Amino acid sequence: KTNNMKWGSVMRKTIVLSVVCLLVAGQALAAGKPAARGEKPDIVVMTQNQYLGADLTAIISAQTPEAYNAAVVGALLSVAGNNLSERAVALAASIADHQPHLVGLQEVFEFGCIETGTLPGACGLFAGAFNDHLAQTMSALDSLGAGYTVAAVVKNLDISPGEFPLPGLPLFLDPDDIPELFITVRDRDVILARDDVVAEPVPFPLACDNPSLDGCNFQTVASTFLFGETLIEFKRGFVGVDAVVDGQPYRFVNTHLEVQFPSPDPVSQFIQAAQASEMLGLMSALAPPDGTRQIILGDINSSPDDGPFLLPSPPSPFPVDQALTPYLQLQAGRNLFGQPISVPFTDSWNLRPGKPRGYTCCQLPDLSNAESMHDERIDVIFAWPAPVRVKANVLDNDSDDKTLGGLWPSDHSSVVARLSY
Repeated sequence: KTNNMKWGSVMRKTIVLSVVCLLVAGQALAAGKPAARGEKPDIVVMTQNQYLGADLTAIISAQTPEAYNAAVVGALLSVAGNNLSERAVALAASIADHQPHLVGLQEVFEFGCIETGTLPGACGLFAGAFNDHLAQTMSALDSLGAGYTVAAVVKNLDISPGEFPLPGLPLFLDPDDIPELFITVRDRDVILARDDVVAEPVPFPLACDNPSLDGCNFQTVASTFLFGETLIEFKRGFVGVDAVVDGQPYRFVNTHLEVQFPSPDPVSQFIQAAQASEMLGLMSALAPPDGTRQIILGDINSSPDDGPFLLPSPPSPFPVDQALTPYLQLQAGRNLFGQPISVPFTDSWNLRPGKPRGYTCCQLPDLSNAESMHDERIDVIFAWPAPVRVKANVLDNDSDDKTLGGLWPSDHSSVVARLSY
């Protein structure tokens, strides 16, 4: 998805130094030994972007308080109209139907409302917008008889008291200068484990610069200023678990990288590319024991159709003129500058029989389009070592998958894969 957000200063020296440091640490990975082929070789995994329910571009790009206020109202109405209660059941049904051992969820939002007292009951004007994706997902899974637990969580964007200069995003419902509401927003990436799977969080927070719950936030982030004053950083991150499935150890990592063009700036792609390098570097530095299979999945906002992108010509803080996208980094085991940093991972979709495009994004923001509009594959499942066989499917992209209210379950498709070694 593309958001034309105003991009703050992201090319800080600390960012470049962190990539270099991670590169050095990544050399420790070398190449762990591929796992031995066992009697019970299969693991089933799924990635699912749950969709927050609105396009935030208008909020991010608002140039005046009036435009901002109208954009917030529009976003709340969109979230309410996109009926999470219905969508959560549909998304949970995809999990329950396929029973993956491990699931990576992205855009697991929680929206809240704080009244200032100037207009009692004002939160009720947008009641359908205030919800917790994770709570509703777990409730829906329970109602479907699917046994899953929350194995690990990384918190990303957090606009709430104590985490933001204001109690939340202010909303003005009358002409005075006092907000009637503050809107709180939290975004998380979550790993679910089936009840019969032993899974423990990978200790990434002990080794990264920006620990967040069970995972890490990236150092390189897109940012903007609200009214030119209050900085909003669009934090993203990654989180992992070490799991055992049928006696075989796996390291399972879930992430959601920045959109490819958060601003029109020609080096805008640098943000997501630096995020991928940071993740690969830390994974390399904390490589699991020999014999552990590794899986990276999520919404990487980077397609196999995207080639290397140009960086500014010297003088610049970059050692090369072009850089690798996240997809190319994962595939080659190299950082954005093309330097070895990791083992090369295999895109499991490419091992699926046949050559379906497997597009996963994106539907209209209001999820109202009659036929699927997906035209890119950015929700991926990478594995190391390469599986011998893969059975993979794109889910929630057929008209029959719509909710009773006629909505797509998400603007993304879910992807499920059985990996056989």
